[in-house]
Amino acid sequence: MVILSIPVQPRQRIQYLDVVRGFAITGVLFAYVFWSLGTEPSSTYTTFDNIIDQAGYFLVDSKCYTLLASLFAVGFVLHMNKPGDKNRSLYIYRKRLLGLLIIGWLHALLLRNGDILAPYAILTFLLSFLYKSPTRTIIIAMIITFFLEVTLPLAWLWWKIPFPQRPSSGDSYWTENFAWVKYWYSTAIFFWETTFLLLLAGLLLGRTFIEKKTKLSNRQLIAIAIIGFGVGAICYLVLKFYTEEIGNLPDIGNSFIIRATVYHMINLLHKLGMASAYASILFLLVKNFRLTIFANLGRMSLTNYILQAVIVVPFCIAFNLFDHITPTIAILMTAVLWIFQALFSNWWLKHFEFGPMEWLLRRFTYGKTIARKEEKDQMDWMAKPVTVEN
Repeated sequence: MVILSIPVQPRQRIQYLDVVRGFAITGVLFAYVFWSLGTEPSSTYTTFDNIIDQAGYFLVDSKCYTLLASLFAVGFVLHMNKPGDKNRSLYIYRKRLLGLLIIGWLHALLLRNGDILAPYAILTFLLSFLYKSPTRTIIIAMIITFFLEVTLPLAWLWWKIPFPQRPSSGDSYWTENFAWVKYWYSTAIFFWETTFLLLLAGLLLGRTFIEKKTKLSNRQLIAIAIIGFGVGAICYLVLKFYTEEIGNLPDIGNSFIIRATVYHMINLLHKLGMASAYASILFLLVKNFRLTIFANLGRMSLTNYILQAVIVVPFCIAFNLFDHITPTIAILMTAVLWIFQALFSNWWLKHFEFGPMEWLLRRFTYGKTIARKEEKDQMDWMAKPVTVEN
C-alpha cells in the first residue's frame, strides 16, 4: 500500500530547522521595524542611533532574508523526501504554495507592501520544475539568474525604458500601501532574481544534507563559521569604503557590466558568508542547547511574520510613527514585539500543535479531514523527534 503525502507532525520536526527559522524571522522583524516604516533623516541620529543602524546593516540586513529563502527551498526538499507517491507530494506542495500565495497577497494589500510570502510562493512554484534536474543544471540556473540580476537594470537603461515612479507619500496608509504594492510588482523583474538564486542555493543544500544525508564535523562547522564571517565582514567593508573605486573600474565600452558584476558578486558573498556563519553557529549551539525560544518562533514563523504587521501597522498609525522611526525607537519596538512573540509562541504551542496561520495553511493544503486527524493516526515513518546528532 502506498502512503500518500500527509502533513508533518510535531514529533517529526527537525529542531535545527525550527531554530534557524526562528532566528531568521527575528532578523526579518528587526529589518521591518528599522528600515521599512520610514525613518527620520540620518542627520538627526544620535551617536547611539548611528551605532545601532550600522551594526544592523552589517549583522542583519539581508542576512536573515538569505537564511529564510534558503530554508524555504530546504523545506521543499524535505517535503519531497517523505515516503509515498512523488507526483502526489508535488501536487500537495504546489497546493500549499497556492495557499501561501493567497495569504501573501492579502498580507501585502492589507498590511505590508513588502510582503515576501507571495514572491516565495511564485518563485518556489518555478523551482519545483527543477526538482528532478541534475545538480549541474541547477548550478547553471544559478549562474544565469545571477547575471540576469546584473544585466536587466542595465538593459533597461540601454533601451531607455522608463522605470516606474516611486509612490509619493501623503495619502492614507492603505492608499499609499496599495500604490507601493503596484510599484514592487511592476519592478519585480529587478529584485526577484536574488530570491530565486537563494531558493536554488537552498535546493542544493537540501539535496546535500537531506537527500544525501551529508554530515559536518564540529571542526568543519567552526571553519565555515570563521571563514563565512571573515568573508562577510571583508565584503561589507569593501562595499562600505570602496564603492567609488568599484564604480571607477575599467569596463566594456560605456557599459557598466563589469562594475555591476563586481558589485553584485561582493554583495552576494557578503550575504552568503554571514548567513553561512549564522547557520553553522546555530547548528553547533543546537547540539548542546534546545534553544526553545527560537524553535517555537520558528514553528510559528508564518503566524509571527503576519503578526508583526498586524501589531506594527496600527501602532504606527495611532502614534504617527511612519516616516519618523529612529534606530532608538526601532530597537525598543523590536525588543518589545520580539518578547511578546516569544511568550505568545511558547504559550500557544503548550495548548495547540500548530500556530493559527500554520493550521489554516495546512487545512487549505490537506483538507478538513486530514488536518483534524489525531497524531497517532498519522504515518509512523519517523517514530521520534528528529534533532541534531552529537
